[in-house]
Amino acid sequence: MDDKRFNAGVVNLGSAFPSFDQALRAIQESQDFPETVQINIVEKSLDVKSASLPVLSAEVANFRDEEVCATVVLDCWDDHCPDSSFILRALPQPIIRVGPPVNKNQYELINVHTLDIVPSANQLAMALQQTIEKFGWRSLTIFYHKTGGYHEVAEEVMSLMSQSDTFYRMAEIADSEEDSAHLEQLEVFLRSSKNRKEKHFLLIADSETTNKVLHQAHGHLMLDPRHHWILSNLEVSELELFEYRNTGVHLTVFKLWTRWHLNFMFEDAFQRTRQVYTLQNTLAFDAASVVSHAARISAEQQDVCHGIRTAVPEVRFNGSTGEVAFGPEGTRMDLSLEIMELSSEGRPAHVGHWQEGVGVSLEEWANFTHEQSADPILGGRHLKLLGRLKNPWLVMKEGASCKFGVVCPRKNFAGFFPDLMDHLQKRLGFTWEMNLTKLSIGDKVKGEWDGLTGALINKKADTVLYGATTRSKRTEVLEYSFPVAHQGYYIIIKRADTTLNIMDVAGIFEFLAPFDNLVWAAIGAAVVAVSVSLFFINILDPFEWRGLAQRGLVEEDEGKNLNLVQSLWFTYGCLVGQGGENLPKSIAGRVVAGTWWFFILVTVASYTANLAAFLGRANKIYAIHTLEQLVADRTMAYGTYKSYTLLDFVQNTTLSPYREMGKYIEDNADTAILDTKEEGLRRAAEGNYAFIAGANFRYLLQNEWCNLTLASEPFFKSMDIKLY
Repeated sequence: MDDKRFNAGVVNLGSAFPSFDQALRAIQESQDFPETVQINIVEKSLDVKSASLPVLSAEVANFRDEEVCATVVLDCWDDHCPDSSFILRALPQPIIRVGPPVNKNQYELINVHTLDIVPSANQLAMALQQTIEKFGWRSLTIFYHKTGGYHEVAEEVMSLMSQSDTFYRMAEIADSEEDSAHLEQLEVFLRSSKNRKEKHFLLIADSETTNKVLHQAHGHLMLDPRHHWILSNLEVSELELFEYRNTGVHLTVFKLWTRWHLNFMFEDAFQRTRQVYTLQNTLAFDAASVVSHAARISAEQQDVCHGIRTAVPEVRFNGSTGEVAFGPEGTRMDLSLEIMELSSEGRPAHVGHWQEGVGVSLEEWANFTHEQSADPILGGRHLKLLGRLKNPWLVMKEGASCKFGVVCPRKNFAGFFPDLMDHLQKRLGFTWEMNLTKLSIGDKVKGEWDGLTGALINKKADTVLYGATTRSKRTEVLEYSFPVAHQGYYIIIKRADTTLNIMDVAGIFEFLAPFDNLVWAAIGAAVVAVSVSLFFINILDPFEWRGLAQRGLVEEDEGKNLNLVQSLWFTYGCLVGQGGENLPKSIAGRVVAGTWWFFILVTVASYTANLAAFLGRANKIYAIHTLEQLVADRTMAYGTYKSYTLLDFVQNTTLSPYREMGKYIEDNADTAILDTKEEGLRRAAEGNYAFIAGANFRYLLQNEWCNLTLASEPFFKSMDIKLY
């Protein structure tokens, strides 16, 4: 019998898509494929993103000249691919399409008929909506990527949800070229959902966007037993779900379902081509199987090509993605989707399935309730804790007491760390008890760690509650969490008494405070200079008072109006705003007087402004708000505790203003280096002294040292309180 050959066309519209001809070749080499039938593959790759319409039209025309009997279109899954319907309309029928889910109703409107291996957007939307109803959700938030491969599924879901009683909100995931802008908008959506206490979410997006959303939701503590997410993405192997295996979150995914195992032909084909079992690979194999089954059916016919065109829409077989058969609209018939739930092993596990025309069926043992579940690591454990008192992290309640080394009842203490443990206990399902200790954080002595660090290493305690700062040497044996708080140092000074009048604290010469002594000296020198200038002008200028008196134009006594004494009186009178009795007559005298008046105008305005600011503060200490101001103020003494890390730093650094502080402390060691912290607080309370203290003292001031205040924002913030 003569061999029968026909052409099968493959049009690749996407990028990096699995090779179709390798799958078809593997099928032809199988034992059950007719030896008399030879399939010749005619492959055409079209750059739909950048090629012009005339170029694409010419390429399609060349492809039609090949006289193919069936066309397989490997459609573009990329977010930025253009509409390919005009290409599909020009290709030879029948067309087997492998691509993202589309709305078949819209294809019919534009007269495009394809056989889709992938479930249509209508089918997938129906599966999602019926699953939501099966779970009994009354409200949910739908995150959707409008430009992704699943955007038509989102449109169909919205249409179905509008006809149901379930309340839903839509949140569009932006398709931004700037990843930061994309994540910023996503952060806003997640925060608003969390603030509304929303527990149910439907995510319609491609695998890359789905992974991003889940990662951000995890950071917002929205992947835990209280939350349930449904993912529309069928590419389960591309989803990064393993890291969420211990969160307890209900995470539902769908997969094209087959009741039978994968056939050996499929497995052998992709092992030899070194391709992975992705959704696109399995769909390509089923598309090749459609062509091969049609070839088997038409093997005995005289016109094989005509038989294949007739048989392709009628094929039915068990493929790698389930039962493959096409309805009148070109969609998959008898479609089944496996419903899977994320397991503690990090892999989706079977919990039910969705059948077109039947609906959702869940296994009896499947549990989708949102009761609090225990953490698989800490759940049910009883933890032994060591705690050291440190305000505000761990403090004893007023009137309560506990013995060191003995279990302390929870009702006896308070603070940030006990509250944190209570919250974790509810979330993770463990219990705990705590013993108080006087141990320090610990150091390495002769190769062994002592203190609280040693207790953790030697497993004498499961957890330590202590507000310790980070040190690089401890990273040898301890693993730090994210910082609980950022620490630093503060300037503590005496609180101003706002009931005092300015005159109660001001001296007799306080009116001089608005100007520096140098400025006052300059003003005095200006008074003398102007007076002397007027005196000499009066003597030398014939048109001044003295010259006029000599010529008999004025009285003889008026000739003495600008002698040295009268000139000083004139200058002083103008300075204090009283004016002069006799103004200069000559032009030179008037120039000097006018210049003096302008100088007085500027000086008085500056003095008045500075005086108002000076009178508005009741105490000079309010001038200090930063470390730089403290170092520059020569009148206020300051100091710090001898064991602070800051002291070692300022004595060895070259950075300003710490270098100046170190020099001052070295020169005034008797008052600047304090033996106890209480001594620093006492000196600050006496006044005119600034105590540089650690962050913990800001809580102490609120209760015990009410006459002290923090004069600065924290500085030298090199310490972080963390958990171990």
